[in-house]
Amino acid sequence: MVDITPGFGPEEIRSYLKVTGWAPVSGGDVAELWSLPGPADEVVLVPMKPGAPDFSKRARILMHDLARVEFEDVQTVHDAIATVYNDVTDLRASDPSMNDGTIPLESGYELFLSAKRIRVASAAATIRRQGHFRNLPPRAREQAREVRLGQTRRGSYVVPIISQARSPQDVYAPGQDHIDVQVEETLFDRRVTATMSRALGVLEDMAGAHRGPTPSEINDSIGEGVSYELCQALAKVVNTESVSALDVAFRWSRVAAPPPGTPAHVEFNRDAIEIVDQISEQLRTKVYTREHLIYGVVTDLSRQPDDDTGRVGVQTLIKRRSRTVWMDLPDGDYHTAVHCHDAGIPVRVQGMLTSPPGGLARMSVTVFGPDPSLGAN
Repeated sequence: MVDITPGFGPEEIRSYLKVTGWAPVSGGDVAELWSLPGPADEVVLVPMKPGAPDFSKRARILMHDLARVEFEDVQTVHDAIATVYNDVTDLRASDPSMNDGTIPLESGYELFLSAKRIRVASAAATIRRQGHFRNLPPRAREQAREVRLGQTRRGSYVVPIISQARSPQDVYAPGQDHIDVQVEETLFDRRVTATMSRALGVLEDMAGAHRGPTPSEINDSIGEGVSYELCQALAKVVNTESVSALDVAFRWSRVAAPPPGTPAHVEFNRDAIEIVDQISEQLRTKVYTREHLIYGVVTDLSRQPDDDTGRVGVQTLIKRRSRTVWMDLPDGDYHTAVHCHDAGIPVRVQGMLTSPPGGLARMSVTVFGPDPSLGAN
């Protein structure tokens, strides 16, 4: 039996089994039996005490059982369970010179550094839309310390970025009257990954067109999370001597629906990077009114029958502290806010934010709706 130390606990096991079609049939505090409907009538034992002396042994037996049922190797099953609450972003540098699965030191250094730069640029765009940040928000810089890197893999040279997709508990319930700070911190990672995927998809579309992007298209791309910093991160790795292309693949968590409108895979070769460099140069000097984005739950609703607008309070995190942001919404957006409140759907709001210390936080809203990072609502 292959000796793989399990990097997960009972909750990850149970969540993985649930999304792959298994169902619990019996059990208690020490162990549970789960079955897979079908002609083979498969049954596995799930250890429930991670501190027990035999937990690792029982988990390894479980992995081998699942590998046999799923026709996979044990390492693949282990990684799938260990990342069931995570999104995994694979950055792959390729070049004909990498046939042996290695990469030159300088190119490898740029790949790892670009992984950090891409993540931080995406985090900055998740907080506010801006063509050139110059000074990145502190919350964005913290992303490099919070996400994890998985083991590098062959093919040609793959660096996996592992980030949280959601917490084990349900996100929010209908009529939620407050946010959970821990849940919001977890969801921020998923929002950053969704921003990264959309922004890279927009860049790939512009770089693959038969003509150069127009100023209007570049301006619109800022609204999707494209920035000078993101373009530079891509260019630096592809412009190294031994890298001819960089592709990015997104493997979304099995327990959180993929964000709608996000590509599963993007690729940039050197021809595409020439266009990215042109976009980068225009973004570097671009004057753009920055708009903030906030995420949270609708906690307050107020509207009189004859009013043209409704007063809405959205509880969110500002500088990692819970605050209620007040806004006046037109009829359509107000009805959206009512629906999101009643259904327990988190929202994303874009606009100009003022949040003086000790005073009311207000937002002049340009876009209001369900948070698209968390899947279809």
